Amino acid sequence: MFTYVLEMVCIVAFAFSGVLVESNRGKDIISILLLGWVTALGGGTLRDLIINTEQVFWIRDPTYFWVALLSSCLAFFLITEIRKSKVEKMVTLFDTIGVSLFSILVTEKLYSAGFAAYVAISMGMVTAVFGGVLRDILAHRSNMFNNTEIYATPVILGSSLYVLLYNMEVWDHLAAMLSITFSVSLRLYVVAKKIRYPDFLILK
Repeated sequence: MFTYVLEMVCIVAFAFSGVLVESNRGKDIISILLLGWVTALGGGTLRDLIINTEQVFWIRDPTYFWVALLSSCLAFFLITEIRKSKVEKMVTLFDTIGVSLFSILVTEKLYSAGFAAYVAISMGMVTAVFGGVLRDILAHRSNMFNNTEIYATPVILGSSLYVLLYNMEVWDHLAAMLSITFSVSLRLYVVAKKIRYPDFLILK
């Protein structure tokens, strides 16, 4: 139940991040709902297709579908008030929370299910990052593939930390919360300091 609740928090956070993008101004409600929905569920859908699960997670459990859709709808009708309160940068916070939570939760689920560490970490990254990439592409924003922002690195490091703590026999939920806290903190630090990859790590 603990993990399930956190997953729903992730869905809400991603849906809000999809709707709150500044470039969405002027778009109709259906476009916005679709964008929020894709942001929330896109990464998990790709993950389930890659690992060949019997059913995509939001088909197996429709709650994910409806939470994503209703969260997007709520964000659509609240966005004027959100902009009035000058917290448009909440998209970064929501994205950070969603990315960090999803990556660790997926890593935890797959690693404890017997998948190899590299598979669990990779699928954690795909689940966390791909929805945001789709959001940025659809909203005509710069994404991780056309800038030097350190976006996926905190996700990979956070998921790797979880695997390390798990192997050290730290209690599952504690390991997850520590890893999530680390990933969120690192991501927010990177954003606040505008850290980019150094030149020698950028293809010339």
